[in-house]
Amino acid sequence: MPESNSTQRSVKAADVGSALRDEAGKAAEKSVSTGVEAAHAVGKAAESAAQALDESLPMLAGYVRQAAQHTNEFADSLRDKKAEELLSTAATWARQQPLLTMAGAAVLGFALSRIAKSGLAATNTNEPSDATSTGGLP
Repeated sequence: MPESNSTQRSVKAADVGSALRDEAGKAAEKSVSTGVEAAHAVGKAAESAAQALDESLPMLAGYVRQAAQHTNEFADSLRDKKAEELLSTAATWARQQPLLTMAGAAVLGFALSRIAKSGLAATNTNEPSDATSTGGLP
């Protein structure tokens, strides 16, 4: 009898593991879809910027247009891949380009810290200080 309880638990654990794996896969696919949409939005914004620069800075407009084209191609390549395949590709690239990976991580960390600091500064300016809450009296 104890073996059947153990077997039942193993079966339930396998079912839960399978369900979690399926849900994680769905969430990852949704994230990929969101990433594709965001990349296309960046590509469209770059195309608009290139059009705005056409008259004043045509050489720069060409570079921006190329960046937009590459961004759109990148987004299209993401659309055709599954999340597991993208993760595998990213891991392989990171192993092949460790310096670029570290540089990218540093830039991302710097950007996130600046965003966090600006968010903290904005919340601090919204809170009344001691001097203003007491009408300027000590």
